[in-house]
Formats: sequence, structure tokens, C-alpha cells
Amino acid sequence: MTEKYYKAINWNDMEDRVDKSAWSRLNDIIWEPRNVPVREDKKEFLQLDKPVQDALLHAFGALSFSSGLQMKNGLEQIKVDAITPEEAAVLNALQYLESIANKGYSYVINELTDSNTAKDVINWADDNPYLQKKIRILNKIYQGGDALQKKAANVILETALYHSGFYAPLYLFGQGKMVRTAEIVKLALRGTSFSGIYPGYKFRLGYQKLGKTEQAELKEWIDNLYDVLIDNEKKHIELMYKGTDWIDDVTHYLYYSVNKAYLNLGFSAKYPDTSDSINPIIEKGVIKNAVLEDFFFYTNDHSLTKFKEIK
Repeated sequence: MTEKYYKAINWNDMEDRVDKSAWSRLNDIIWEPRNVPVREDKKEFLQLDKPVQDALLHAFGALSFSSGLQMKNGLEQIKVDAITPEEAAVLNALQYLESIANKGYSYVINELTDSNTAKDVINWADDNPYLQKKIRILNKIYQGGDALQKKAANVILETALYHSGFYAPLYLFGQGKMVRTAEIVKLALRGTSFSGIYPGYKFRLGYQKLGKTEQAELKEWIDNLYDVLIDNEKKHIELMYKGTDWIDDVTHYLYYSVNKAYLNLGFSAKYPDTSDSINPIIEKGVIKNAVLEDFFFYTNDHSLTKFKEIK
């Protein structure tokens, strides 16, 4: 009798039905950046004030930089800890969507500028000490952390830290500007938000299996990690949005997004910031740019388990 080292996957007999729901949903949000005519925004881009031009380009440079970690290492390392083949398949899909988003961020930079300016933007991101620090911290966890630590690191990046970069295009879109550029963010948001919700759901399953002492130790570790990353992100925001009057608004948006990260993990919000704390213009941009019920603005009652399955 042949010893069974591997088994075929039966998608109709799954340990966690959420995996099937997630897979079905992810297939609906695959996209191609080149289908969005960002170049048609270039004339309007050149009419923006120079500090706003720089802020927008730097935002996409930062997104491209941070997304590179997720595309290459982050989701790959989380996948190592997948409990079932179906969970690994969902993480494969999320990694593919991350790759598409990464291409989209670079696509915006190259469509709005000339080749020399595009190189300058990428160099700005590469030379940014706060981006480098963020990636070092997260990558260290991805390479050496346990399964729950890696998921917690992933959730803060996908649900909160990315949003400091999303602010610029969303703010401009809230003013009725750069609508095609914002479409790239709209499409990317569907994947990044999912990449916060799904690993957050898996985190909660694992966290519930820990003893109370282990839970307390992990929660303290997460609080300390998030404090370090948030402090670093605030410095990055000051550099990225230098010359604009957006910094305070972006910081409130960051705090609001961090609260969403905590909710994804099953914890209470950390900051008093709510949707009322967000600049009405950015809120308008977010509302126009996301399917709120499914991806970003949701309550503790919202769960992947409520996703409609494709039979």
C-alpha cells in the first residue's frame, strides 16, 4: 500500500467555509492597471501646486515601496502557517492581488511624469529612512515571528499604514480631481482591505485558542509593535506631505485606520478617532472609492462569514 504523503483538495469538504467564501469573492476583484487611462490625468496633474504634485507622487512611491514587501515576503511567510490548503490558496490570491496593486502604483508614477522624475520618486522612497525602518521591522517579524505575530504585522500594514499613502489621491478625488488616478486606489483598496480582514479573521481563530496569559502577552506585544510603527509613520507622513497643509488630517486618518486594524484582530479601538474625525473631503473620497460594507468601513458585526458564497 502506498503511503499517503499528500492528499487532494476537496473544495466541497472544507474545515473552514470562510475560505471558500473568500476565494469566491477574490476572483471578482482581479484587475489590470493598464485598463485605467491614468495618462488622461496628466494635464490636470501639471496644474496642481508643486507641493501637491510632489506629495501625490511620493505617496505612490511609498505605496510601491511598502507593497513590495507584501508582494515578495509578507504574504508568502504568512502562507507558511496556513492550516489548510484552501487557506493557502486564498493567500496565493491575495499575493497576486498585491502584485497587481504594486504594478498599479508604479504605473501611476510613470503615467503622470517623465522617466527622470519617475526615477527620482523611486529613489525618494528607497532613501526614505522611515520607510526603511518600517520595512525592517515588519520583515523581521515575517522572517522570525510566530504565526499570530506575522498576521498582526500584516494587518497593521494593510489596514492602516498603507492609508497614509492612500490619503493624497483620495483627498484630491474628494475634490473632484485626478479621478483616473483615484481609480487605481479604488481597485487596490479592494485587495488591501481584504488582506486586512482575512488574516485578521484567521488571527482571531488562533488567538482564541491561547490561554489567558498567552493572550495578554501577545496583546502587549501587538500594542508595543503598533506604537513603534505608528510613531514612525507619523514622521513619514511629515516628510511625505511636506509643503501641504494635510499633515494633521492625515494623522487623524491614520489613527482611524489603526482602529480598524485593532477591530480586524478582534480588539477594541485604540484611539478616539472616528469617521467624524476625518476631513469631510477625504471621507467623500473614501466613500466614492470603496465598497464600504465589504471592505473598509465596517463594524465588529461585519465578518467574512457573511460573504455570499458562489454555489
